Amino acid sequence: MRRPSRLPPRLPRLTRLLPALVAVQWLAALVHAHRHHHQTTALVYASVLVLGPVAIICLYRIGVELAGRWLGYLAATLWVVTPYAIVPLYDTRFRHGVSQEIVPRAIGTTQSGELVVAVLLLLACLLTLRAIDRGGWRGLTAGLLAGAAGMVDAAGLLFVAPALVALLAAGRLPQLLRFSVGVAAGLLVVRAAGTGSGVHYGSFHQLQHNFTFIREYFYSLRALEFLPIAGAIAIARRSPPAALLIGGWFAAFLMIRGSSTEVLDGSFYRMMLPALPAYVLLAASIPLLAPAPRAFRSTVLARRPRVE
Repeated sequence: MRRPSRLPPRLPRLTRLLPALVAVQWLAALVHAHRHHHQTTALVYASVLVLGPVAIICLYRIGVELAGRWLGYLAATLWVVTPYAIVPLYDTRFRHGVSQEIVPRAIGTTQSGELVVAVLLLLACLLTLRAIDRGGWRGLTAGLLAGAAGMVDAAGLLFVAPALVALLAAGRLPQLLRFSVGVAAGLLVVRAAGTGSGVHYGSFHQLQHNFTFIREYFYSLRALEFLPIAGAIAIARRSPPAALLIGGWFAAFLMIRGSSTEVLDGSFYRMMLPALPAYVLLAASIPLLAPAPRAFRSTVLARRPRVE
């Protein structure tokens, strides 16, 4: 009689993609840090080695929650590629500033807290989606994480309103109350420290002004505008509360931080970095606009009988 093998089963090829993405992210961060501005502190090492993989896993899990593993892998891949892929799309006059100031903050090779806030909000987003679907105490944990993001940077509290709207739209009133209790600590700390005074709406004129300079220096402003709008519509086809959560996360940062900062000095991009995961999720969700594969094959690609 043949003895059963004690070796663990081989992992599917797709399952190996996440460790591969983590390795690619580490390698890309190392190469970029060697060529551009970076800092070597314990916080920087923790950001690159820990927060980077956490962000990849969160994006994958959110994608799975929305549409399945394929969307999770697509979102995680876009997260790794995006900080470096956008640099060549800028005009040469602006490209150096993006690669020297914005990309290091996005990948965690500086002591700035943008990546910390982005990862905390990613965790809060994932737990909010699970609270909508499964309930439990996930709403409280999501609120605690959103409050922690607000303690690092008061702008992290911009996530709170979209989360509350999404929970309300889903009819999850107990989860809404638990989320509110969780985020209360962060609100109290921000209030006591007075760090929230810098988070305010600027003006619609300033937002238009920023769009004008993005149009001048970037390859296509229309493409940047199309991706989040189309992605929000795509997610709404599957889950309106999820669209309100992810789309609202990005819209809140755009309307508040985007209207009170300046593109020319780079502050617009720095302040929008905590919403970069939301933008990646919206862009990755655009394929959801296409018909379901089986329905598409059975209708558009259906074999018609030959007429002789």
